[in-house]
Amino acid sequence: MNRNTHGEERRKVEQATSNERMDRLDRIVRWSIAFVRQVRHNE
Repeated sequence: MNRNTHGEERRKVEQATSNERMDRLDRIVRWSIAFVRQVRHNE
């Protein structure tokens, strides 16, 4: 097995996990903003 291709596979996996992390963060941020807006609106 070529070591270079293995390195590329690893990089793809790292990219995927960082993308998942960003996606989760983005969702949390959006949820927080919506929640704060709702709380402010209810006051």
